[in-house]
Formats: sequence, structure tokens, C-alpha cells
Amino acid sequence: MSVRTDVGTGVRVRPRGGPSRSGAPPIRTARPRPGGRPPGGPGLGRPGAGTGPSPLAPAQREPWVAAPSAAISRTPFILFVTALLGGGLVCLLVINTILATGAYQISSLQQTQTTQSQQLQVLRQQVAADSAPSVIARRARELGMVAPPLTNFINLRTGRIASQPTTLPGVPAVPGYTP
Repeated sequence: MSVRTDVGTGVRVRPRGGPSRSGAPPIRTARPRPGGRPPGGPGLGRPGAGTGPSPLAPAQREPWVAAPSAAISRTPFILFVTALLGGGLVCLLVINTILATGAYQISSLQQTQTTQSQQLQVLRQQVAADSAPSVIARRARELGMVAPPLTNFINLRTGRIASQPTTLPGVPAVPGYTP
């Protein structure tokens, strides 16, 4: 069996059982060119030959071989998509963990705030109860303090000293009351 290479196209041609009786062209085996360019591409034949249709007749055009396997060319893409999905899931897990930690801290801080606001409420009630005049007088007596028998007042406009009368007619003597 003889195999020859067509000089014009660079395609290996093998005759089928000798010369054809019907005049059909011999069977061609599809092999890519060494440069990977189709016949009539840039750099071959006439200038600008790669921009238009092939100058060869339809029966003489060379069929090109497809990739050996479509699965081989899809493998990197599938790995890339899988890696993207895996990376996205890891990112979601990290974000979810951070948010859960933040939610725990917020809950803890809210409990602390509630406790402290209750303590503040109790302290304000104690201050309000202890600032009543009767409580202040009682505590002063417990500490040994005595009320002065006579209270004197200074009029700042005139500079005169005015004293409180010990008793006024018709007015009962109430400690802390000044008419």
C-alpha cells in the first residue's frame, strides 16, 4: 500500500485499492498541518489568501481533525467551577461563623446592659428616697447635729440682718417653716 503526500495541500493521500474506475478522488486522511493553519492561510499562497474562502474546490478541501476528546478540554473548566463552588461554600461558612460570634457578643452585651440599667434604676430610687427632707433631718439627728434655735437672714440689697421670730401669733411653730 503506497501513501503519498499531496504537494499543494500537504495532506497524506492513500489510494483505495488502486486507481479509481469511477474517477472519484482518492480518500484523504485528515492530518493537521505542521503550523496548525488551514490551507490558504496567512503566509501561504497569494497575499490576503486567509481572508476569503479557500481556493481549493469543495472536493479538495482538507477536513480538520477535532480535539481527541471533548472530556479532556472540559476537565479544567469543570475543576475551575468546582473550585469556585467549594471556595464559595468555605467563604459562606467563615461569614456565618463570624456573624454567629458577633450575635453571641451582642446578646451578652444586651444582658449586661439590662443588668446595669436595673442597678441604675435601684440607685435612682435610693437617691430619691434619701433626698426627702424628713430623711435628711432624721439622719442629721442620728449623727448628733442640732437645729439652731434662732435663724438669722441677711438682706443682700439693704445689708440688714433679719432674724426669725421665735413664734408668730396664730402660726404654729414648725421646724423648717419660714413665713
